Amino acid sequence: MELTSSHQRRVVAAAIGAASVLLAWFTHEPSGLLVAVTAVCICVGWKAGLASVAVASLLAAVLLLSPAHGAENSPVQLAAFVAGAFGLWVVVKIFRTISFYDRVYQGSGFNFTDTPGLGWSAYPDGRLRFLNPAALEYVGVTAEEMREIMNADDFSWWRRFVHADDVEASMAQWRHSLETGEPMIEEKRLRRFDGTYRWFRDTGVASRDERGRIVGWYGHTEDIDDRRKAEAALRQSERELGLLVDTVPTMIWLMTPAGLPYYFNKRFVDWAGIDSAKEIPRGARQFGSHVELFHPDDRAAVKAVFQKSFARGEPLQHKARLCRKDGVYRWIDSRFEPLRDEDGTILRWYGVNFDVDDEVRAQESLRLADERLALALRAASLSELSVSIAHELNQPLQAVVANAGAFQRWLNADPPNFNHASRVAQKIIRNADAAAQVITRIRALFSKTEGEPHAIDLNAVIHEVCDLLGDRLASSSVKLDLQLDPRLPATAADHVQMEQVVLNLVRNGIESMQDVSINARSLRIVSRRQDDGTVEVEVRDRGRGLSDLERIFDAFYTTKPDGMGMGLAICRSIIEAHCGRLWAENLETGGASVTFSLPVRAADQTNIPTGATVSA
Repeated sequence: MELTSSHQRRVVAAAIGAASVLLAWFTHEPSGLLVAVTAVCICVGWKAGLASVAVASLLAAVLLLSPAHGAENSPVQLAAFVAGAFGLWVVVKIFRTISFYDRVYQGSGFNFTDTPGLGWSAYPDGRLRFLNPAALEYVGVTAEEMREIMNADDFSWWRRFVHADDVEASMAQWRHSLETGEPMIEEKRLRRFDGTYRWFRDTGVASRDERGRIVGWYGHTEDIDDRRKAEAALRQSERELGLLVDTVPTMIWLMTPAGLPYYFNKRFVDWAGIDSAKEIPRGARQFGSHVELFHPDDRAAVKAVFQKSFARGEPLQHKARLCRKDGVYRWIDSRFEPLRDEDGTILRWYGVNFDVDDEVRAQESLRLADERLALALRAASLSELSVSIAHELNQPLQAVVANAGAFQRWLNADPPNFNHASRVAQKIIRNADAAAQVITRIRALFSKTEGEPHAIDLNAVIHEVCDLLGDRLASSSVKLDLQLDPRLPATAADHVQMEQVVLNLVRNGIESMQDVSINARSLRIVSRRQDDGTVEVEVRDRGRGLSDLERIFDAFYTTKPDGMGMGLAICRSIIEAHCGRLWAENLETGGASVTFSLPVRAADQTNIPTGATVSA
């Protein structure tokens, strides 16, 4: 017969004990009572076994001292029986106590003591029954002290191991598990042998027999102190990151890989008036609702550039007007970057918005002011060149008057000389055409305020400016040296603005040589094509050079007593608006060189804004 449970074993032991009592009674042989004492000690316990020894001794005395047994050796047999029963009780007691600890704490082979971490077990009523060596070592309890704790009938030992702030909650959780049989899972601080406390995760489950009754509790206590500290540090780091994101002086927002916004920092929420408490869950937001925040004139462009960037997974930057919570549209500079994993898959988009409305308005004001200054410079140039213009017009007009008088004399001659009169008439026509060309150039230079880019010949522009300043060159005794590349390609630019640049550079070159010897006054103008797809125009003078190469292009910086300091600044703004470059340098041979370059391109490839002097 195989006994599969402790209950079955106890029933069989009780039956054998009862049979031995009956056998001893009917045979008047008390030795059979020792079987009953053994059964009580093993099945009930060694404390109950002590009572069974006393009862068995009384029964043995009755049997041995009865007349049926004989009295000759009865006292000796009774003493031997009592000694045997007591010795049996001592052996069982040792087996149930000392042998238990030996097997648990000193035995070999794998058992419950070999489990990692702190392990424990308890009786069905919750009394502590066992701590594995790791737990004993952690709390600093010896095996002898453990025996006393195991025999305690209360939970006083709980306060010995558990932090004072966790005792009540921990005991309440344990009592709840004892009443309901539910697993106990809790986190509490346990005292170490040195008095310090560390956080542990304590897990206890009930062990049940075949009838579902709890026969004990088994638990494992895991040290989670380092993990909790790491989690606390992580939470602190997240709080600090959240404070950083909310307090940086810019608006930050996050989007899903598909470009759907799902997070706005506090500055964005405060700026735009977004109610974060009513936000749609992550990924459910529609981008179209946020496009409505942009100015109606900007929505189509914003939507197009966003969709293009999200489709290609490329970073983007754009400027548009966004509605603030007070209903005012302000210019915003938006920039977005994708975050990718190691495979290149986009995980999310990070976006920042900069309020640049004040800067845009300041640039617009500066552009308008620069345009007014450019017009003022043209008016100043007109005033300065009026004498030269009058002289240039005076020559063909005087020739017209002189030739007209000769024409009249040849016609009034007797007989009239029609051949000479015809030749004089042709001269009159040429002189009138020359005067008309001067007026046409003047009107082209000073009557236009805006121009459309078209293919121009820079060599022709240089010739026109030199013709316009011919009298100024002559009066200043400046020798003009033109080294123009005849194969110079045309480039798309504003004709009037290019004339303004060349005119300013040539006039500066003439003025820079007022203090040098007349024989040394020479102005060289060179045009050439570069291998990088640009054309260059260089103006060289033989003056005393430039005193401050870093500041000559700054607005209002001038070395002339009556200068405005805007000429070179406006020239640079014009050239840069044409995607070109303007620079200056002093020459080793004396004098200075000012050069500008323009890209060679067709008229349909240009996009020169109106008022190209915005950055002057």
